[in-house]
Amino acid sequence: MNAFLIPGGFGTRQELNNARLHDYIRSLPASCLITSVCTGSWIYGRMGLLDGLPATNRKEPDRAEMAASGKVPIDRLKEIAPACIISRARVVDAGRIITAGGIASGMEMGFHLLRRAGYDEAFIGEVARVMEYSAAYDLYRRDLEVLVEAPRSAAQT
Repeated sequence: MNAFLIPGGFGTRQELNNARLHDYIRSLPASCLITSVCTGSWIYGRMGLLDGLPATNRKEPDRAEMAASGKVPIDRLKEIAPACIISRARVVDAGRIITAGGIASGMEMGFHLLRRAGYDEAFIGEVARVMEYSAAYDLYRRDLEVLVEAPRSAAQT
């Protein structure tokens, strides 16, 4: 399984309109999963890849976002990608595109990717234990939205 990941963070804001990055993502083979953590989904949203699909983003504001002029990332995702179906799940699997909410949600996305690759829950639970993440994994493992069959938007073809 191949996957391309866009992490979140301040750099995402600077890359929203990066045509070279957009061209690279569009050039990835259809078999390559397109994943993001937190504000990384903004790039896919700007490209139109999330149109008609569920996706998620961080739901808690940082200090700047709590200011009067600020906006929580999940609300900004809706602004960037109005045709996206906003989900409040920690991880959203829409077929080829998988988005994770905030920073720690990237862990759950990693566990979900292991599951998609065919690893069983015993193995994934052991990975979580070794990473000292068992309690969080037990709490969040079901905070997942999976689209059974992802429709293809015009931007994905």
